[in-house]
Amino acid sequence: MKQKYLNVFALTGLCLLTWTIETAAAEEAAEFYLEPMIVTAARYETNEIKPGYYKIGEQQLKTGNYDNALDVVQELPGITIMGQGVSGGRNAYSNILLNGSDRYIVVVDGIRANWNGSSYNDFDFSVLPAEMLASVEVLPASAGAIYGNAAKGGVIRITTKKAAEGVKTSINLETGSYGRESENILQLGKSGDWSWLVAAQKSITGDYSSARHSIPSYDNTENADVKVTKSWGDAAELTLSYSAFSGRYMSKIFNYKNIETDTTKPANLVKNIFMVNACKTENNLSLEFNRKISDSENNILGIYRRGSNAVYDEGSNVPNPWLIELRTQGFFDRYTKQWHPKNTLTGGIEYYQDLVLDYQDLTSNYNDRTMISKAVYLQNEWRLDDRLKAIGSLRQDWNSSAGKKLSPAVAVEYNPSDKLLYTLAYTEYFAPPKQLQVFSPKNGNEGLKPEEGKVYEFGASYKPESSLTLKASIFHRDAANVIAVDRTVDPRRYANVAREKATGFTLSADKRFSEQWRASVAYTQTKVETERSKNMPQVSTMIPHGELQFNLLYDREPYSALLQGRGVFDQANGRGENLFANNTYWVWNASLNYKLDKRAKLYVKVNNIFNQFYSSWDNDTGGFLDFDEWYAEPGRNYQIGINYTF
Repeated sequence: MKQKYLNVFALTGLCLLTWTIETAAAEEAAEFYLEPMIVTAARYETNEIKPGYYKIGEQQLKTGNYDNALDVVQELPGITIMGQGVSGGRNAYSNILLNGSDRYIVVVDGIRANWNGSSYNDFDFSVLPAEMLASVEVLPASAGAIYGNAAKGGVIRITTKKAAEGVKTSINLETGSYGRESENILQLGKSGDWSWLVAAQKSITGDYSSARHSIPSYDNTENADVKVTKSWGDAAELTLSYSAFSGRYMSKIFNYKNIETDTTKPANLVKNIFMVNACKTENNLSLEFNRKISDSENNILGIYRRGSNAVYDEGSNVPNPWLIELRTQGFFDRYTKQWHPKNTLTGGIEYYQDLVLDYQDLTSNYNDRTMISKAVYLQNEWRLDDRLKAIGSLRQDWNSSAGKKLSPAVAVEYNPSDKLLYTLAYTEYFAPPKQLQVFSPKNGNEGLKPEEGKVYEFGASYKPESSLTLKASIFHRDAANVIAVDRTVDPRRYANVAREKATGFTLSADKRFSEQWRASVAYTQTKVETERSKNMPQVSTMIPHGELQFNLLYDREPYSALLQGRGVFDQANGRGENLFANNTYWVWNASLNYKLDKRAKLYVKVNNIFNQFYSSWDNDTGGFLDFDEWYAEPGRNYQIGINYTF
């Protein structure tokens, strides 16, 4: 009841302050101007100096020769990828964390892109070809009020390329280790009021090698993407986007099992090693209408529908295949009004359905289940003076399984000088359980409560000169009703097992030494602690104690190059050795480009230069499985390609 009154008080205060500013604006003659933007909770587009904001932009994307968005996001501070190797299709099992949490918002071209089906990774970054990307960004939790209800860890925002005037077509051919073959084509065009993006990619890889052994594997993937935009001058634009992905995979899976049926006798453990075949398809369709109503008003209306189907085929060692078929469909409407040069109001609504059309694993199956989510939100930004800005937002969510919650967020930015910026934010979030956690016949629990919590964020950035930016950001998260498998009951089931407290920080520096040389370094440390009942499982176990990322970029025609290093320190985060293939390690990658002429580029990329043996998945078996059976990442490997643009 106390919380309810606090929420009502906050909503009343926000509306009252908005009314006060509107009244003041009416009394003051002012010229309104609304700068072009994609609205976020804190308008991060125009200020890359902001603490907690990290971006991989066009220059690094072009120089790094990445394969897909999964390769890109792991270079951002705060991202932890717990992957079961690179063998075919295992991304469905990988767990990607942002600031120590798997509950975050993914936004692609302004549209929420998360699934809410299974307990595994709810967004597969590997289906987005890197050739299409204009930028990939990490935003703090305070940026999530407009984009979704589960920004526990923050927001990952992906923006695809847009065409300039004329037509430009790029063809890329690549070969390399593990029988790699990759071909893609990208065309960007603009003629009058019409612009478009057309892309296609096909990629094949075979068996790969860690630093110690060969791992059977096979990937064969295809992508097709189309984006068409019709503009009416500066007044409006309508964008239709469609993408399709398909892949066939072969993967090696290994674990161990107890074949002793008599529970009174000691366990008789045997290795369980087998191959599975898999296939996966995705298709996405969206329509977005962006209208400039006046110089001070803007409205964005979008509708979307996404589908995904993943299957691990039935085999002699897999009596029941693993499969999941998902569909998400919904719409949103976002309105922005600049009431005054120092005040901007954003409000909106959203509605979407997450449908599990079919689900089956080794223990359970279900179908035709739907979760419905609805929300309204209001955000107001006040430029109190030339040095101080405040942002307040309220988001009211309704979820068909988890109920409702009013979530406030407040952020303050203070510039004591042109070189220094401080940020302070408080955010409440609301993360409904995933469908598998609710509806699975064997492990589901329809009585699950949503995860709820508070995130406190503080940051500072210092720009002593135009070529150097220093940042520091810290967050603390207090979460209730954390969902995990309760292993104290038989059969095991999902439950609200813990209260979670997480604290982390990132220190970074970006230095441009000259027009040709630029370097950046970022160190991130995250600690997640859970207060559990007796015998409850640890909720978060695969977050490294610390991670250091280093980038050195060189660009002077006809050459450009990128050297990247990633150091992981105490992968087990204090839980002891032998839980991973290597507890502390460095992985270095290098990409070199040579511009043959103004149209053609030749490149070579070497990954894991020093042939480091490592894994990012905790496959602890109490010593029963040896290191040759970790889900090891690839050892030293190379890519050679040519890109031609006309």
